[in-house]
Amino acid sequence: QTLVTCRVPRIELLSCIFAGLSGGLVGVLWSGVVSMPWLARRPDAQAFAPRPESTLNALAGAAILAAGGAALGFLFWLGWALISVVNAPWYVPGLLFGLLTWAGIAMPLLGGAALRLQGFSRVALVLAIEWLVTCLAVGLFCTFAWHRYT
Repeated sequence: QTLVTCRVPRIELLSCIFAGLSGGLVGVLWSGVVSMPWLARRPDAQAFAPRPESTLNALAGAAILAAGGAALGFLFWLGWALISVVNAPWYVPGLLFGLLTWAGIAMPLLGGAALRLQGFSRVALVLAIEWLVTCLAVGLFCTFAWHRYT
């Protein structure tokens, strides 16, 4: 009688959460470099009176995106990194995860706000792109962290 053992790679929960948090911080960088200057130039965005950037505001925004990224990293870990995607390069599950989370979280939120708030649709486009970059970064960072263990 032979005992067959299946060796499953050890995936660390904390590495996925940290990778997700790091992806969230990419969203912070994107926001400061692309989204905020883009919104500042749009006259239709001025109707929503963007607040002046303060240190507290910047830290709160970074904490929100980092926490969102960490939560997505946890979801990535719970979902076993889209383990059903086989025979694909390491980054494909990350891109799929990023697109799925963006489509399931950011798009309904921003789409609903654009439908309810007059003139918000162009601002929603800027924010949708910001969250697309954030979700893709989270997915790719988490997939890279997962791939290192395989």
